[in-house]
Amino acid sequence: MTPRPASLLIGQVGHTRRRPRHHSLRYRVASVLVDIDGPEMPRSHRLGFGFNRAALVSLQTRDHGGADLDLRDWVETRLRDAGVSGPFGRIQLLAAPRVLGLAFNPVSVFFAHAPDGTLIGLIFEVSNFHSGRCAYAFPVGPMTDADGLVRLRTEKRFFVSPFNPVAGTYHFRISLEGDRYRLGIQLERDGEVVLSAAHTARLEDLEPARLRAAAWLVATNTARIFFGILWEALKLRLKGLALFAPRRGTIDTMPGRH
Repeated sequence: MTPRPASLLIGQVGHTRRRPRHHSLRYRVASVLVDIDGPEMPRSHRLGFGFNRAALVSLQTRDHGGADLDLRDWVETRLRDAGVSGPFGRIQLLAAPRVLGLAFNPVSVFFAHAPDGTLIGLIFEVSNFHSGRCAYAFPVGPMTDADGLVRLRTEKRFFVSPFNPVAGTYHFRISLEGDRYRLGIQLERDGEVVLSAAHTARLEDLEPARLRAAAWLVATNTARIFFGILWEALKLRLKGLALFAPRRGTIDTMPGRH
């Protein structure tokens, strides 16, 4: 997984809840992959996309990371705390863009590379509806999987869904090869997989023509993610699933705290 040119990702997200009730959902999404120091793209391409500036479609670094550090410092600090020694080269962020100034990112991914382009660290930044955020940071060693997947695991420590307590183990599987992106997440509790989620997408150059071609998907992206999650939550509630309250006063409900 080497650094990529600024890219538009068109794909879909799927969730399958296996217990205590079976439930599945799937929706289309648009994402962008850019360098956090500013995307390397022709000036003419920037007309359709704004980086840290107002635009119809934009990415704002203040939507990610911590409040007390700039985004690069925050990423490097998180990864050093996780055991990555550096030095760091390009760092890229994959996230849903703002559309008309609005965005909601259930999961954003940071790819940290060494100066020679080798992937050395990953951060999965998880957000919930209470404006809380939590970062799961990992060092990445040489990839040996034949399928090109990086496999990681960590204990769940953040409230996401009202239908799951803060308990269990996350298993991440991620690949960014060629023009294909794959992210799989499983939540395991008491020896059983209770929830699976997957994001698959195709990468295109982030250029005005591609944004125009995907105009309807991009324009409705934030609404599709936000209201789609609410609609599925209502259906789960009607199925009788119990609710778990977030831990008030913790990172679960503090905006921007990690």
